[in-house]
Amino acid sequence: MGETEPIIQLKPFLREAAHTGANQLPRYQLNRVLRGAWCDPEFDELGSAAIDRVVGEPRRSSDQAVIDGYLTYFPYDRPIMGKLASVASSAARRHDWAWRDRARRWDMFAPQQGPSNVAVDFVSCDTDGMAQIMRETGLGVNLAASRFGQATFAKTCIATAALSPSQALGAQRNLLALFDRDALAGQLELVVRALLEPWVSAKPDPQHRKAISAFLLDQVGDPRIQRTRWDRIVRSLSEAIGEARAREIAQVFKRWLTEVAMREFFRAIAKTTDRPDQWAQREKFWMAYLDEGLVTDAWPALGIRARNQIEHLIRQSGERPEFGIIQGGPASSSSIIMQIGDLRISEWSDNGSCRFWRDDDPDAPALYAKVYDGGKLRTTSGRADFEFESHVPASPGWENKFAGLIHRRAAIAHPRFGRGRTRNGN
Repeated sequence: MGETEPIIQLKPFLREAAHTGANQLPRYQLNRVLRGAWCDPEFDELGSAAIDRVVGEPRRSSDQAVIDGYLTYFPYDRPIMGKLASVASSAARRHDWAWRDRARRWDMFAPQQGPSNVAVDFVSCDTDGMAQIMRETGLGVNLAASRFGQATFAKTCIATAALSPSQALGAQRNLLALFDRDALAGQLELVVRALLEPWVSAKPDPQHRKAISAFLLDQVGDPRIQRTRWDRIVRSLSEAIGEARAREIAQVFKRWLTEVAMREFFRAIAKTTDRPDQWAQREKFWMAYLDEGLVTDAWPALGIRARNQIEHLIRQSGERPEFGIIQGGPASSSSIIMQIGDLRISEWSDNGSCRFWRDDDPDAPALYAKVYDGGKLRTTSGRADFEFESHVPASPGWENKFAGLIHRRAAIAHPRFGRGRTRNGN
């Protein structure tokens, strides 16, 4: 396939050609019509007359032009598609050339089968094999440059979404390599599905997760912050797979970001605290909830002085942290704000007590805020549903007390400490 002619130049020519009539055009202009008439339904009648002439006066150059037009514009949603595909199929088989083999191998000129058949090979090959298939199909180096290629990309996304976790790794790497931001942005919801659906009930290895996460953060944004964009993705997917499944798929990415937020926060504090023994206890206690999928949200709030050091430590791991800043109070203190059941919890990096609110309490700290008032976050007074508990005695004791509070308030048992200690100590 050659380069597509710019529409701004093509349309004036096509209108003039329609005025002249396909049967009166010199061969080079006829071929230009065959390559470009499918750019707009306005020219379908001209294109139909042009391929009628090709049937009666076959030439290799015109056969190539018909094939180029079919692949470039691939008007599968218009009545002209049946006629165009039939003539392109005959043109491909008329000569001893690569198009005959391509027609046979992938059935490329059957609109319902061609993109799907190429997609099957894309899903099952490695990165080097993908480049080879693109050459062998005649689609060129950029799959997004043709509408047939874009249809193939869409089918590749759908096929990848259905793969098992072990099969999905290579196919997802191929998708990331194939994605063209400018040409394929309209299919972004399919890419999201392909990258996340195989992981609804499984976890990718950290490096693969980071690659997917970086792509999604760049192309769609953080679902905790760019909610409108993710809502559009969910609505679009819902049309094909239902709202429940669409939300389940989107939740995969939010789950990854929640896990990263907690793990990296605790890891960074462990490297900066002067009480690593104390911090190790807290990390072990809260990570048990996270590992069981019981923490549904987590958002770091960093002290102004602690921010640069903690952010640097997190970035060293290859993650891309998002967090809020605490204004007021000790500048070196930081907090992780968590959601467990209907409890909003603020755990601290220092000796401060842990705070617990109902999530519908208007005084509860909001998730995903950019700025927090240190005084409000460290408050020791609030509504009837507010509590704060210290971490003393350091060991043993506070874990059972915290587990009991969380179970009493949210009916969620700690994976190790179970229902913990009741309020009266029994």
